Amino acid sequence: MAEKIKALRERLGIDQRELADKIGVNQSTVSKYELGKQEPKREPNMKLAELAGVPFGEWVGVEPVTARDVRAKTVQVVGELCAGQWREAIEWDHDDQYSVPALLDPDMPGYQLNGYVVRGTSMNQYYPDGSIVFAAATISNGLQPANGDHVLVSRRNREGMYEASLKEYVVNADGSKWLWPRSTDPEHQAPLRLEGSEEVTITGIVRASFITRPMRR
Repeated sequence: MAEKIKALRERLGIDQRELADKIGVNQSTVSKYELGKQEPKREPNMKLAELAGVPFGEWVGVEPVTARDVRAKTVQVVGELCAGQWREAIEWDHDDQYSVPALLDPDMPGYQLNGYVVRGTSMNQYYPDGSIVFAAATISNGLQPANGDHVLVSRRNREGMYEASLKEYVVNADGSKWLWPRSTDPEHQAPLRLEGSEEVTITGIVRASFITRPMRR
């Protein structure tokens, strides 16, 4: 996203202050966008998509779909998954959530799906930074993970903050259950045992995903 915003601004021939005026933020915020220190929220992103002349879904990385494609469904993107980042809540405020079109297997059971943006490198063997996964909640759908599933994991620390991340659920031959990051980053290669003293909960199971692509120029 940082590269896309900078490329868009340069293509428009404007400076950061001018872009800030067009999308309703200040110049320092645009600077943070271009340095990758902050992601645009819904309203600035919608205005950036308009300036880029592409549909909102395509701007945030969704492959364009046609209304005639019977697999096309609309899914709400409700938050981010990022190992090591602690927040007061797992999901964004409602005003920051947005809908995207998704191509889903027509034989998939009719679970209610939520979309999550994958951030960081903890699952980059499968999902590069910026990818989106579509997950079905475990409790509301009565689901249990199976060996090899990619799952949404929630942890809560003593300060009441939450970490939401993506892991692979692995059941060893001895019956022990582990949550594995699948990463090329040495900082994200240690597994987390599910039966531990830390409060760890599997909140969802990934049913579909897509990999983002660079914006066409």
